[in-house]
Amino acid sequence: MSASESPTATPDDLAHTNAPIAHSLTPPDSKDHDDKRLPTDKEGILKAKLATNPTSILTYLELIQYYESQENDMLPQIRETFTILHDRFPLMSFLWTIQLKMELSRDEFTTAETILSNCLAGDRENNDLSLWATYLDYIRRKNNLITGGQEARATVIKAFELVVDKCAVWEPQSGQFWIDYLGFLENWKPVNKWEEQQKVDMLRKVYKTMLSVPFDSLERMWNKYTQWEQDINSLTARKFIGELSSDYMKARSLFQEWSNITKNLKRVIPMSLQTVNKNNIPQEDTYDPQQLQIWLNWIKWELENKLQLPEDQLRCRILYVYKQSIQYMVFAPEIWYRYSMYITDLSEREKVLSMSLLANPSSPTITFKMAECFESTNQIEKIQSCFDSCTHALLQKYQYISKEYEKQNEQSTQLITNDMVQDTKRELTFVYCVYMNTMKRLSGLSAARSIFGKCRKLKRKLTHDIYVENAYLEFQNQNDYKTACKVLELGLKYFQTDGIYTNKYLDFLILLNKDAQIKTLFETSVEKVDNLDQLKLIFRKMLNYESKFGNLNNVYSLEKKFLEKFPDENLIDVFTDRYQIQNENLIKRLELTYLYNYEDANMSILPSSKRKYNAISSSTMADNDNNNSNARKRMRSNQEPLIPSEIVELLSILPKRQYFKNALLNSKKLLNFLDNQVEIPSSEKEES
Repeated sequence: MSASESPTATPDDLAHTNAPIAHSLTPPDSKDHDDKRLPTDKEGILKAKLATNPTSILTYLELIQYYESQENDMLPQIRETFTILHDRFPLMSFLWTIQLKMELSRDEFTTAETILSNCLAGDRENNDLSLWATYLDYIRRKNNLITGGQEARATVIKAFELVVDKCAVWEPQSGQFWIDYLGFLENWKPVNKWEEQQKVDMLRKVYKTMLSVPFDSLERMWNKYTQWEQDINSLTARKFIGELSSDYMKARSLFQEWSNITKNLKRVIPMSLQTVNKNNIPQEDTYDPQQLQIWLNWIKWELENKLQLPEDQLRCRILYVYKQSIQYMVFAPEIWYRYSMYITDLSEREKVLSMSLLANPSSPTITFKMAECFESTNQIEKIQSCFDSCTHALLQKYQYISKEYEKQNEQSTQLITNDMVQDTKRELTFVYCVYMNTMKRLSGLSAARSIFGKCRKLKRKLTHDIYVENAYLEFQNQNDYKTACKVLELGLKYFQTDGIYTNKYLDFLILLNKDAQIKTLFETSVEKVDNLDQLKLIFRKMLNYESKFGNLNNVYSLEKKFLEKFPDENLIDVFTDRYQIQNENLIKRLELTYLYNYEDANMSILPSSKRKYNAISSSTMADNDNNNSNARKRMRSNQEPLIPSEIVELLSILPKRQYFKNALLNSKKLLNFLDNQVEIPSSEKEES
């Protein structure tokens, strides 16, 4: 008898069967995406939605619901759609459960076995209790106790034990499973004394396992257990109850802890196709951060190992919680990142990240982590493929959102805002920037330039940041400002009205002290920048620059133009800003304190995002530091010593620190003691 025919087949046995679930994987035809589609063509409309948004679980299930509602048998289409879903979301247990229940309702046992082999063993192993409960239903249907007798009962008990090991023992909401397990054993009618004792031993074993872990209905089960022991043998009841009492008390306390930590956690997902709706299906790109935080709190609590489990069991329990969190937070990159980082084996980590990218193909967080995994094994081509997939997904997302934004403007609706469009553009640009820098680090400047070449073709689909990032990359790696300036000048063709870009370009030129280019950029941008706040910043930046490196007549001329453009500006603000030192208005801070705004203390005429590039001139600064250090030494020689002579004398006679291997005095604790425990008399008291 084959594995698929065996009534005792476990998921691992079933894993050896390779029969396909349905037809070969066929994604929805992108040609179906047609704005002129008739409203009656529901299949075409749903497929069109999937072509533009292939991670919409709800749309897949709506398509399956549509197939089920048709009079003619569309089982092949249903199975094919489920196959696409499982390939993209292999750890979404409820999707497997829904299909399994559908197949079992049709008595499609062969297909059900194949599904079980795919989702309960191997790389796609799911540990959700509802899914395993469906496996139990299958086993119990295939093993009739009336016709199968003792062999059938043994098979079902083995299945129950497997579910206990795989998930029930880890699940805090497993009360119904334990009730079913106990009910199955209690319904056993032993035919002899040996079977009767075997039944008692099995029930006691289940009670011992169950009452040692925190789960709902624990107190009710404890009361049921104590009564059962009394009914079995009142003389031995006290002994058995006493042996289990401490484990039960501990489990009850821990369940209360867990309940407090996971308060308001929503764990509602559909268990059948008929109950599917938008309220119980995870939605792409949207998840509740508060719910995410509760899951993270639960995981943190598990890591504390309050149950004092051995390392291997603790790992199983934590992996169970991570896989559970994915059921509800599948579109939250952080949960996938933390899950992957918990796994120490690099190949297993790559598998988890691969699955996370199937659900979140446009996620920078997961893409970058996946690229790091490939980089650690020097798989350059896979790194490129990883970035290419992400940028492709983001570009599709941007094009779709842009199109919908334009369409809704015509219809006067506000489902998609301009901010959403711009954020997607920024995200795409950001990933390209990291992609470019990564390839420079791994394969050199030519590889980075190749990525920048792709970006240039996208033109206005990207933000100006790609030009700024490439300019600094060129300058830092070649120390050639000419190429960098050409890049920034090229960007100016597309972003000449963008004041933020002009400011960043100006920062770069000021950093290099290219006086002629600075003034040219300023003169050409004054009439083109449309954002008045950014234009104001450009003026202030130029006033500061001329005050430091130009001449006073130029300052006055600029100031006049500025005040003509912005007549409401405060004169004292304009004047004091000219005298900023190291990006701080010290006139206001030290003298005109009533004008000083502490919230703006770290604000600068130069945007903080590019201050990091000041390190380019670090060698010059280091020379200056050395000169300053020597000057300070000379000054100190002519002044009073900074340390009292008595202290210097004491330090001179103390042994050198090299003579001591271990620290004899904790200076930090001493200072804390002196600060907090010792009251040092003031000089006034000493004088009195």
